[in-house]
Amino acid sequence: MTFSSASTPALLEAKGLSKAYGRVTVLDDVNVAFRAGEIHALLGENGAGKSTLVKILAGVTAPTAGEVAGPAHANRDVAMVFQELSVIRQLSVLDNLVLADRSKGVFVPYRRLGRRAREVLALAGLQSVSLDRPVETLSLAEQQLLEIARGLMRDAKVLILDEPTATLSDVEIQRVHAAARRLAETGHAVLYITHRLGEVFQLAHHVTIMRSGKLVATGPTRMFEMHDIISHMLGHAAHDPLDVAESEDSLLEAPTLEVSALSLAPRFDDVSFSGRCGRILALFGQVGSGADDVVRALAGLLPPANGNAMLHGTRLPLHSNAGTKRCGVAYVPADRATEGVFLNASVTDNISSSALKRVSGWSVLQRRKELALARSEASKVRFAQARIGENVQAFSGGNQQKVALARALACVPKLLLMSEPTRGVDVGARPDIYHSVRQMAREGMTVVVSTSDLLEIRELADEVMTMYRGRVVGRHNVRTTKDPELLEEILRGAAA
Repeated sequence: MTFSSASTPALLEAKGLSKAYGRVTVLDDVNVAFRAGEIHALLGENGAGKSTLVKILAGVTAPTAGEVAGPAHANRDVAMVFQELSVIRQLSVLDNLVLADRSKGVFVPYRRLGRRAREVLALAGLQSVSLDRPVETLSLAEQQLLEIARGLMRDAKVLILDEPTATLSDVEIQRVHAAARRLAETGHAVLYITHRLGEVFQLAHHVTIMRSGKLVATGPTRMFEMHDIISHMLGHAAHDPLDVAESEDSLLEAPTLEVSALSLAPRFDDVSFSGRCGRILALFGQVGSGADDVVRALAGLLPPANGNAMLHGTRLPLHSNAGTKRCGVAYVPADRATEGVFLNASVTDNISSSALKRVSGWSVLQRRKELALARSEASKVRFAQARIGENVQAFSGGNQQKVALARALACVPKLLLMSEPTRGVDVGARPDIYHSVRQMAREGMTVVVSTSDLLEIRELADEVMTMYRGRVVGRHNVRTTKDPELLEEILRGAAA
């Protein structure tokens, strides 16, 4: 593996960078260098200052103090690949790459750009993808790699990858890792932001950790162990993993949720399972396995062609999201920014929006009831009471996810559905979310989640159902099943 040393000149360097919004300092005197041939992991909880730093490095935001230096900055050779995809799905692969090219002129040199496009696609690991292929037909992992190729199309020497694997399965993550390694081997500098700390030791040459706007630790990856990184991120020792051991008494109870032969080709086929009060069931599979689609179908967002679901003896109207809500189903989506919360509204407005009947009388909103509801639901998810009047857009991903969960709980659901419960959520907020969900289960709620994160299953679920290419492979007690068995089932579609 090729990587740079401290003697290698920096392609991009932050020198005393600070950023303040009014009296609030979000970045405080940060000094860090990024070198050719190096994958540099930037770590920290949401709100630590990572996003502000990389936006300044990419030229999106101006610093209050300090400067950005280095040849990549001077030549505008910095490309940022955001967590939320920016590819235009209705256009072809080539058209997306052409739009990223810096060439100017009346006519677009498609022949020359086509040759260049094939080169950058190969570097990004998409050499087998046709230039004419519509982007909407690509997998999520391929679209993420196309984002990287768009940066290369600009001849960027520094690529900032913001949570590139947040929504990908273990197999797809390896494709992104391989692309990042190729970039480093060809002389690029890769700034890699992730909440999946295991990736750091697999991939990164160098680690920089931020907390509360300050740089708290930096150095070669070999200098750190997992507990060091978490302690630096949190400012204290990490908590022990959550105890997922629950009483088996609930297994003696009759199922509260019964799903029978759900099918929607080609997403999933003949899916049957049951759920019980007090137990958290995780549907585990790679992206595209059908696990997330089954959860969305139960929420009435993806009507199945066949099959049915019964909740407390009542058949759920799976053709209608409004109908499933009336039957006591609440859903927290993976994409909180577009589906989970209203970014331009306050926490109070977000929470009350899902339970208007609880805060109104004679069709008139009653502010006292609305505020009381917001405080009550916010406390259930360990959200700071003092911030319920603030705009959700200003919060970190972890706090936004807490608001999305509080919105769902305000409906007083009988069945809570969640897709990727802690996607892009920092290590500090995850225990709060897990604790809240487990508490709801203890109080009698049935909980079903879909996830592609094995660690999440260990920390949250009681039972796990594995899926592969739209079909159920197995169902297990989390405490008595080993990781290789679960991975074997989701990767190969057969019991270990």
